[in-house]
Amino acid sequence: MDKIYAAARAIAVIYAIVGAFMPLPESALVLLVLGGVSALGSGSEDNQRVLLTAVALSICAPLLMAIPSAGDKLAAIFGGFGTAYAGAAIVGIAMALVARVRSDWA
Repeated sequence: MDKIYAAARAIAVIYAIVGAFMPLPESALVLLVLGGVSALGSGSEDNQRVLLTAVALSICAPLLMAIPSAGDKLAAIFGGFGTAYAGAAIVGIAMALVARVRSDWA
């Protein structure tokens, strides 16, 4: 199963990079799902790091547009990474919530 999580992460990176240079169908949905699948293999100790990275990429990616001639592509690439991390953060939050409810009732 670890290979599936790693493959989802690699495909998300490739999809985000390619999506910056050409229109891809349902790119946000695909990146969210790939990020979520890659998060299924993460431990609970990674949730805080993933959430912080998702927030940082969402805030900082548009700032890359200030770079002349390459900024729009960089902003699109890192925005795609942020979308994938957002999917991972959502799945991580859901898994933590399920674990918390289970421990409350155990």
